[in-house]
Amino acid sequence: MDPKNALPPRARKRLIVLAAVILLLLAVNLAVPARKVRPPLTARTLKDLAELATVEYEVTKIVSHKDIAWYGDRKILFETAAEVKAGIDLNELADQDVRVEGDAVTVTLPRPRILLFNMKPGSMREIFNESGILRSDFSNQEKDALLSLGEKDIRAKVAAMDVLDRAARNARILVESWLRRSGYSAVRVEFRAAGGAA
Repeated sequence: MDPKNALPPRARKRLIVLAAVILLLLAVNLAVPARKVRPPLTARTLKDLAELATVEYEVTKIVSHKDIAWYGDRKILFETAAEVKAGIDLNELADQDVRVEGDAVTVTLPRPRILLFNMKPGSMREIFNESGILRSDFSNQEKDALLSLGEKDIRAKVAAMDVLDRAARNARILVESWLRRSGYSAVRVEFRAAGGAA
């Protein structure tokens, strides 16, 4: 070894200590997991999700009508369908509906409701349409009136199903899961009472 290029013992010692400190810091950095910084949770954060549809159904209805007169009968039978989505409208959240205490969060959601009821005209399928010789065919106006009765029937059918209860269960599971993934260890999701209060 060339004595001109050799480090003095004191500098060599400093270099070894510096290398040991760097290795120690690297080891500590790898051993201690970085803590995830959770973004602040506010009503505005949840409002960004807007309408949260948690249940979707397609409800079909067979509508039949018979118009009997002494000079001839008219009969019609058709099938119609409605797309129904239920869930919660997160735009109704207020700041007091989200309470955060450390790693615990309580969210009070609005009551679930029907978010979409859509009966497309194209979903109507005529199965049977017969008119007597002296009778005119069903007009579009009469068909629309029958379709309106079918819509009322479907709405009554949906109201009798547990659509809103299912929407509430699914919303609770979805929001709880999302909040836990956001880093909250204790999550409580509740719904406003029927009058609007929590």
